[in-house]
Amino acid sequence: MAGEGLFFAGTVLKNNRDLIKEDMAREELELKKEQLELQKQAAANKRKDARKKNQPKSLNPSTSNMGGDLGSRFQKNQLLGYKERRNASSIDELEGGLEAMNSRSLDDTELLSTAGIYSQVWSEVSANRELSRGANSSSLRTNDDGGYTFDDNYNAFLADIDNGIPPEEAYKIYSSRDSDIKETEYTNPIPSLYKDGVTKNITNRTDGSAYEEYVGVSSASKLLEQNLTPDKNGNWDNPAYKKLYLGQEGLVEAKGVEEMMSYPAAFAFETRGIGLDPNDTTFTDKLIPGSDTYEPELANEYIQYIRRKSEDQANIDYPKRETKGKSLPKEDKDNPALSQDKIDFFMGDSEETESYGLSELKVSPNFGEDISDSNIITVLSKLSPIKEQGEAKLKEFSDLWQVANSEGTDVPVEGKVSWIGMTVSGKTVARVEFSGQSFLIDLADIASEKSSVKSGAATAFDLFELAETGSNSSSNGNKEKVSW
Repeated sequence: MAGEGLFFAGTVLKNNRDLIKEDMAREELELKKEQLELQKQAAANKRKDARKKNQPKSLNPSTSNMGGDLGSRFQKNQLLGYKERRNASSIDELEGGLEAMNSRSLDDTELLSTAGIYSQVWSEVSANRELSRGANSSSLRTNDDGGYTFDDNYNAFLADIDNGIPPEEAYKIYSSRDSDIKETEYTNPIPSLYKDGVTKNITNRTDGSAYEEYVGVSSASKLLEQNLTPDKNGNWDNPAYKKLYLGQEGLVEAKGVEEMMSYPAAFAFETRGIGLDPNDTTFTDKLIPGSDTYEPELANEYIQYIRRKSEDQANIDYPKRETKGKSLPKEDKDNPALSQDKIDFFMGDSEETESYGLSELKVSPNFGEDISDSNIITVLSKLSPIKEQGEAKLKEFSDLWQVANSEGTDVPVEGKVSWIGMTVSGKTVARVEFSGQSFLIDLADIASEKSSVKSGAATAFDLFELAETGSNSSSNGNKEKVSW
């Protein structure tokens, strides 16, 4: 049994491998791999050539609009270094380095930004130098030595960039310096408007006494209203009125406040009882044409507020006063043209009223009078109708006025006065017939027509006197001071 281990009883497997074919397959595989690598390299070279062909060229901004000093600095400090960096990074970019491409883009942006800064500075300096050679050279600010401050600021800018301050930071310092133009002191235009618009008139009475008065206050007020009202594009013809309207210049006293206030602040405090936080423009934005919260009706109320404050001060500056003659009866000393009893009557309640648009007119007894037979013709402006009668009447008048003035001629738009009276709010008014319709205007606007009223129209004469003296609900004797 010892020999049993010499015999193998299992299955013998035959070796069927074809070693020659295997070698051939391996060689073919290696060849395929080599071909693929060659194809990949060829594609990479093709892409590289395409990137090289399409690679953005280096920027080369012109220095012709920078002047000599800035132009040479730009060439030396910015353009030279920029080109060196571009040459150094071009290989990385061709290899497709995203970081290198981003760096080039930032470099381009910085170069163009600096070129823009240098061009802006030189543009300002050139304009000032041109101004210094003209008739308005005196408007330029000068230093203690008599030189121009714009040259000082320019030299300081050059020194800053020479000392390594980045151009954008140097420009912030440059642009924050004082203006190169002398600042002129703001002059409120309102006092001159009234001073030029009123004239002295002396009236002699039959008893030998006389009084002098200034006429034209209401006309000046109407012009003030027009100057304060922006056009349809939200612009003002006179920048002085714009600054006053926006509260940038001009101060006024408000009732209950010791310190002088801007006009918007005074308006907000007196009419709404609110104080304005300098950082909060919620209310004042409503007054500014073009703002998202602009409110035309509130803006018009604001203009009327300025007009009223200014007119009150004008009536103080240009009062009616006695000049000569006998003493008048006691009841007429304070107001020689109209007794206090008559003033109290017109300011009293009416037994009956009549609606006119949104206005309510006093009609009984004897609060108004028909004077159409006096044939008084008055010139009308677009702002003639009183606001109290409502937007519908104002729109109707505006449309008719536009038609009458459509050809833009110098022919005045006129209306005929048919009746004068008073509103329940205490405003003296005249009813004017215009283009087949009638509208209410302020009687004070046609005060000069009093002499045209036919004799016997007692109520009409009294109402004219009342309009001239300003004795109405908006002027109750407690005049508030306006700081011109």
